[in-house]
Amino acid sequence: MKTKLETTAKFLVMATMLGGLAACASAADPQAMTLSAPAAGAAPFPQPLQHAMCVRAVTGGEATNPLWVSKVDNVGFKSALSSSLDGADLSARTPDACHFPIDVNLLGLSQPMMGIDLTVTSHVNYKVYDASGAAFLLETIDTPYTAKFGDSLIAVERLKMANEGSIRESIHSFFDKLRATTPK
Repeated sequence: MKTKLETTAKFLVMATMLGGLAACASAADPQAMTLSAPAAGAAPFPQPLQHAMCVRAVTGGEATNPLWVSKVDNVGFKSALSSSLDGADLSARTPDACHFPIDVNLLGLSQPMMGIDLTVTSHVNYKVYDASGAAFLLETIDTPYTAKFGDSLIAVERLKMANEGSIRESIHSFFDKLRATTPK
């Protein structure tokens, strides 16, 4: 004979599972992909890059189908990268002051089909050009990020968080490459 506690526990498990299945996927949030203030102790950016960069184009992103899985779209990625540049004092103050345009191609997101802890790896190609139009930094950066079960009980939300974290880490790695590069 089942106790009332066992019946209630089974009901709660079933309700949680059904709620997870009914959840709709949503696109990655640009604010969650944006770097906050530069890390304490981080190396400075080369002087020529300060207040001289802009995001010219972002390609390769995908719109999210609410009935499928979360994705990262071009507009959201561009917004996150532009905001991160602003926070690092790299953004040109006017369009004419952009001497180092950035083109980004999101080559893809390696996403799991299912799991408890969900790891997404973003594959992003960054191209930075100088004022003459010559490329001075070409990097493809692959960055994983894991959203843990404790971050959210809902799998589609964890996947979204993993997407956002992977792009945020990609931008962080891109900034590290910028710090180590001296433009002409």
